[in-house]
Amino acid sequence: MGRLEDKVAVITQAGGYFGRAVAEAYAEEGAQLYLHDWSERKEVIEKMTNELSAISGKKVLAGVWDITTGKPTKAMTEEIMEAFGHVDILVNTGMEGGHGILFDIREHEWDMCMDRGLKSYFLTCQYIGEEMARVGYGKIINITSIIGRLGSGGAVPWGACRGGVDAMTYALGQSLGEYGVRCVGLARGATDSTPYTEEALAERLTRIPFKRVATEKDIIGPAIFLATEESDWVNGSIVYADAGYSHAAATDREHRATEVPLKKRGTKHLDTPREKDWIDTLTT
Repeated sequence: MGRLEDKVAVITQAGGYFGRAVAEAYAEEGAQLYLHDWSERKEVIEKMTNELSAISGKKVLAGVWDITTGKPTKAMTEEIMEAFGHVDILVNTGMEGGHGILFDIREHEWDMCMDRGLKSYFLTCQYIGEEMARVGYGKIINITSIIGRLGSGGAVPWGACRGGVDAMTYALGQSLGEYGVRCVGLARGATDSTPYTEEALAERLTRIPFKRVATEKDIIGPAIFLATEESDWVNGSIVYADAGYSHAAATDREHRATEVPLKKRGTKHLDTPREKDWIDTLTT
């Protein structure tokens, strides 16, 4: 508790699943908050603001802005600076759709996915990042997805959007880093906020050794760490909070754990030769 005491944090799309989780966690750590969201969640964000202010006793303000264009983003930044005087932390969590069969996706769906999930990140990093650069320090955390590096045939716009966030984060780590502003991406994997079918969930669990998808608590620990001075040497890179999913090759059933916790020890100590694995028999 108190790791972000009186730090000023701006969180975009704070009324969404990840934005709300981060906002609540930061409030518990003592941060002052500016919570952004889109017009369709105006009542949600206002209620959230009142609740977090009452719980934390810190200044918590809300703003409804269309940050997919420059003028509103500039106006929001000016409002934040007038209210708080500075910004220590920016967390971008914006997203909108991006999944479906390639031949069915409408052009306006692509545009909305890119506007909210990529362009808004660029604009907030540009405007709020400039304010951070003027004082020589700041933390920017761009929430992204493992689909930014994995090719999913059912998520072409989403993958392009998150891949763009990743590439932009690498570049921002350099352009803003010269001013002391750290920029990192926090990539999530499969989470319990997604209504997977039984088949889809089973497919994902084959690549997650802990046999469950993530909860919001699995995301907020890294989000807190990346906002503190403890992570000052983490910059211009993507941190994966995905239980190893995005780096996992297929593990065949016969190579998987048969008992947890392990009871029977392996045969590594025996002098007798081990029978070749079936895969190895195909490569000799």
